[in-house]
Amino acid sequence: MNAVQLVSRDIAPAISVQTKVVDYMTDFFVKKGFKWLLPVMLSSITDPLWPDPAAAKMKAPEIEAYGSKLKLMHSMILHKQLAIAMGLEKIFVLSPNIRLEERDRDDGRHAYEFTQLDFEIAYATMDDVMGLIEELIVGLFDYARGLEELSELGREIPKVKAPFKRFTLGEIEEEFGDEEKASKEIGEPFWITDISREFYDREDPEKPGHFRNYDLILPEGYGEVSSGGEREWQYDVILRKLKSAGLSLEAFKPYLEIAKAGKLKPSAGAGIGVERLVRYLVGAKHIAEVQPFPRIPGIPAII
Repeated sequence: MNAVQLVSRDIAPAISVQTKVVDYMTDFFVKKGFKWLLPVMLSSITDPLWPDPAAAKMKAPEIEAYGSKLKLMHSMILHKQLAIAMGLEKIFVLSPNIRLEERDRDDGRHAYEFTQLDFEIAYATMDDVMGLIEELIVGLFDYARGLEELSELGREIPKVKAPFKRFTLGEIEEEFGDEEKASKEIGEPFWITDISREFYDREDPEKPGHFRNYDLILPEGYGEVSSGGEREWQYDVILRKLKSAGLSLEAFKPYLEIAKAGKLKPSAGAGIGVERLVRYLVGAKHIAEVQPFPRIPGIPAII
């Protein structure tokens, strides 16, 4: 695709749907009493995306500013915890994320520049957050079924109801093999829980080696659209998990200082991928079809 072909695409229906989806979701959170933060794009700390094996070679790009090195944001998970520490009990943000994925991640749903609706709630549990997302998705799907744009595209959005089915990652692997196969076989949104990943996702204190986190999976092979968890907030636990993952303590120095001072609070939250959600709603085969300026792993940006 060249620059002329890029601007000749009919992207208008997808962007119209995106406009209405973002409006619906932000209105949903504002009416629930959430405070709307503006995004952080450069920071000394960001989500390491490790020990996720798929992201093992991914490093946050850095720039130098005023004598210090700042990373481009992988996600605002750590900053959400810090916002909760400041006394903001319920927050959300439309967060731009940069993730320079490996070239083999061009699977139709990964982009190296994308936006999440990211939110966090003080003292919430995984059940609180999962229930909130279910309420959002059920309402959004009901709303989307009346959109003229989707009717013109011939896209039918299924009627869904809560609660969504829940599977542990182990159950998914045993029954379906992996998330992708499960997404193709299960005809409705469903949850995958208990996923071993980054240090900030809380380990179940009653079940060591198990985790109080969750991914929401869309059907038809569209896969994960939301990821979240309860957060670790105790300094000794965070320190142990950082060391176990082989991560640099210096890279998280300000975050660790706040944790050591006892300022972090129990919280839970999630991020919802805006482009992934729009891609599903419009029935696009590839995420590039809903990005005016596609940012696809392994493919140089044209503009």
